[in-house]
Amino acid sequence: MSWPSNILTEIHIFGSRSTSMQGDKMYAVWVAPLLLMITISPMWVDGAVVVYAQEGGSIQLPREGKAGDGVYMTWYFGKTESEIEVYNKHGLGQITMSPSWKDRISISSTDDSLIIHKVHASDFGFFRYEQKERQNTIVNIVYKLYEVTVTSPTTVLHGESVTLTCEADTSTVYPSIIWIPPETVDQTRKRMYTKQITIPDLSWRDKGVWTCSVNYNKATTSATTTIHVVDLLPTPSEPIYTSPSSTTPLHLPCSISSPVEWGVILDKGFRGGSWTFLPAAPGSGGPSQIASLSRNATPRWDIIMPSSKTDGSALEKGLKGNDLSLSKKVVTVADRGNYTCALKFEKVKLERTVRVEVLQVVASPSPRAFEGQRLNLTCTLGSGLDPESELEVKWVPPKAVSLPILASAPHPHPHPHTLSVEASVSHSGRWRCELRKRNKTLTYADVSLKIEKLPVDVWLWVGIASTGLIVILLIFIGRALIKRRRQRTQRRKTRFCCCKNPKPQKGFYRT
Repeated sequence: MSWPSNILTEIHIFGSRSTSMQGDKMYAVWVAPLLLMITISPMWVDGAVVVYAQEGGSIQLPREGKAGDGVYMTWYFGKTESEIEVYNKHGLGQITMSPSWKDRISISSTDDSLIIHKVHASDFGFFRYEQKERQNTIVNIVYKLYEVTVTSPTTVLHGESVTLTCEADTSTVYPSIIWIPPETVDQTRKRMYTKQITIPDLSWRDKGVWTCSVNYNKATTSATTTIHVVDLLPTPSEPIYTSPSSTTPLHLPCSISSPVEWGVILDKGFRGGSWTFLPAAPGSGGPSQIASLSRNATPRWDIIMPSSKTDGSALEKGLKGNDLSLSKKVVTVADRGNYTCALKFEKVKLERTVRVEVLQVVASPSPRAFEGQRLNLTCTLGSGLDPESELEVKWVPPKAVSLPILASAPHPHPHPHTLSVEASVSHSGRWRCELRKRNKTLTYADVSLKIEKLPVDVWLWVGIASTGLIVILLIFIGRALIKRRRQRTQRRKTRFCCCKNPKPQKGFYRT
């Protein structure tokens, strides 16, 4: 069925003032059904419902409701004179499908909509839906499937620009086009209402699927294209926590933002790559290179210091040239610091830095002590924990140990960073410090204490030494008392003297 393009301007619903009432009635007889058909039917172009699709994608030709029992339902493809039967459902339920279509079509479970998967270039054309009951056609709807094409941009380097174009067949209809970016894009890149857009200064945020949404008569069809950006993905905003006690190797993440072949990276002007390490310990000097990457046909990290037990084999696995990560199986406190992954191109240098914190437990004065000694256990990252970082400590002593300071702490946190205990034999064993944040364990560190009783010979020498000290002390005390007593006696003694020519007197006189 094909309607003239000027039909709505030629029909006068209520007639004109110069038209007789009888003429108005005659108009209403044939105009009313026509207006009803136009009202309840979707927008038609050349007598067909307009639908858009992208080659290689999927599309659903909409149909409301399902055919009832005893009703024949058929989907056709092609013009009337050359249409072929694609899908048929017999009134008794038997289903037949065209051999050339059966692997790519299905019927919606909720209605009779035809779903086409992996649309071919030859699929763009007319489709027809038909329902028959007792050889009478009760529903007959024609669809016109138009093609939407989008450009497939080449892989771009960080900082470059790209142009995307979305073309929809507009020979007889004029749909609206909206470009929808991926969710990772910056807030400055919003929906763009034009068929061609230019995206400048690309970064890892712009990678991914860009969608061209084609809207016509409240029906929406999406066509997609993918942008691949050679950039480095962002590293974790928070430090990576590990410890010498951890059984999990230290993973230093660094990877290309889009899955691209190594040859594509070389074509973008790649000059070399490196991993450098800047220790956190004061006075340890500047950054040192721990691995280098050359412009070779096969990507491979060259480890500068093999003694560091650094592994760069991830670069040679999976999609080669994409995973630039390093790993270390053995970690020490000397590994605290900043690790920087860098790729150098002719036009730009890409860098990402990751911070590594190493947890340790320090036993002072020593993890080996005698019973009765005072021990201090400190859980540290090399410096005090920042209160704003929300980091907390949880101590896990040996099973036989029960410390009041841990039992009295609010459950389950916080525990003090430093424990002071009087060593006893029951304290021997592994003491664990867990570093936690928001009830999640980040890492842990262990220390093994060995508490021993004092040997017998040691106690003997201690007793002899103590006895000797007591005897010497008593001697000094005795001598001091005797000396003091003599001094007092001398002060109290009365002295007498005689003259050469004494005069006789009665008695003696005191000098």
